[in-house]
Amino acid sequence: MKPCDYDSRPLYEKLIEPLRARARELGYALAVHGTLKRDIDLIACPWIEEAGTADALAQALYEVCVELTDGGCIMRDLDPWHLEGCPGHKPHGRLCWTIHFGGGPYIDLAVMPRTVRDTTGGGPSK
Repeated sequence: MKPCDYDSRPLYEKLIEPLRARARELGYALAVHGTLKRDIDLIACPWIEEAGTADALAQALYEVCVELTDGGCIMRDLDPWHLEGCPGHKPHGRLCWTIHFGGGPYIDLAVMPRTVRDTTGGGPSK
């Protein structure tokens, strides 16, 4: 892999609070992990029973990025590879999208699945 010569931190600092606010409106907690070198790794976890869909969250976060960068980004979900298999499916049901900002930093968004609450009172089986 070619060495990374850009820093995602300035873009992260510009976007993170508006992205968190929008995620919260849709019932998600949004956290960052990673070094912020090449990309901005974000994890979204449904936080309330009525959390929106992962697709709706990804689209809403993309719209925030478009607004704050004057349209200087694209979400990777329209080419044939993505139409056939995107969002990418990861372990534990995570769904993933990327939002690119013109050859430099990008957002790698992972959304944890919404689940039906276990109302039986039972825990994990032994």
